[in-house]
Amino acid sequence: MNNDLRLGIDSMDEKHDEFLALLSQIQSSSADEFMSLFEEMIQHTKEHFSYEESIMNEHNFYAKGEHFEEHSNLLGEMQYFYDKAKKTPAFGKSYINDYAYEKFQRHIINIDSQLAMFLKERDISL
Repeated sequence: MNNDLRLGIDSMDEKHDEFLALLSQIQSSSADEFMSLFEEMIQHTKEHFSYEESIMNEHNFYAKGEHFEEHSNLLGEMQYFYDKAKKTPAFGKSYINDYAYEKFQRHIINIDSQLAMFLKERDISL
């Protein structure tokens, strides 16, 4: 992962690295592999977000409502494009190739960075 996107919280950075590896795999996948990998990416994202949300709840993160809403929106969008891709695979490919990384990057910079700073300021290690 680009060092600019590293948060300095190992467990979060590892989850992000896993997502990027999966995204790269989907981007270079064959048509036969695409939908199952897209489904795997959605499942990984659900688990990733669940992990982050448990951290926010455990440590009473001040912006958890906003962060949870962002997670819900991102998952809803992924599911929307996945459902559309079932009928029109090019639609899903477009999302994966043109938007998914940008959404991921924006989420880390604007949302996850707040959580990482909160944890670091309180010397909370995960």
